[in-house]
Amino acid sequence: MATRSLIGRSWMILMAFGVVAVIFGAIAIFKPLGAIAALTWIMGIMALAEGISTLVTTTTAYRGAGKGWLIGYGVFSVLFGLLAIFDPLSMASALLVLVGIWLVIAGVFRLLLALRIRRPVPGQGWTAPGEGWTVLSGVLALLLGILLIASPLSGLVVTALWIGVVALIYGVIQIIAALRVRKAFSGH
Repeated sequence: MATRSLIGRSWMILMAFGVVAVIFGAIAIFKPLGAIAALTWIMGIMALAEGISTLVTTTTAYRGAGKGWLIGYGVFSVLFGLLAIFDPLSMASALLVLVGIWLVIAGVFRLLLALRIRRPVPGQGWTAPGEGWTVLSGVLALLLGILLIASPLSGLVVTALWIGVVALIYGVIQIIAALRVRKAFSGH
């Protein structure tokens, strides 16, 4: 009976998660750059904390191999964290440009792969299963990469809108679940 009572009272937690998600989703949809800046700022705080703790632990208590790598990682994390905290939109744009560069490289690789598998193999002819899909994925990756490099701010807005829509849907589902739990366990 104690478990039923605990579940019955948990509706408020579900409702709180739902309301927070709906609010965040609405902010991300109506103020997408603000939402991206906030998310990047939070990542910056986490990276800064990670970097500081890594540096403190490595310089005071760590005696194993790879100490230089750990110090380098700690310094990189601190620098990344500070940049993300003090200029979140520039940091988010820079990260999206890096994703764009990666997509361009991936697209070119896929197109070259499609050409490579298109060559005749003795006794097997010219066909390669999935060749068309490889070409399509290469072209799409290449185009998306070029778009992100050319206009990272647009990429940030689209990313924020997608995050906002997903958060909004999640929030509504949480609120519905909370109301159903409340109704199911009210009076027990």
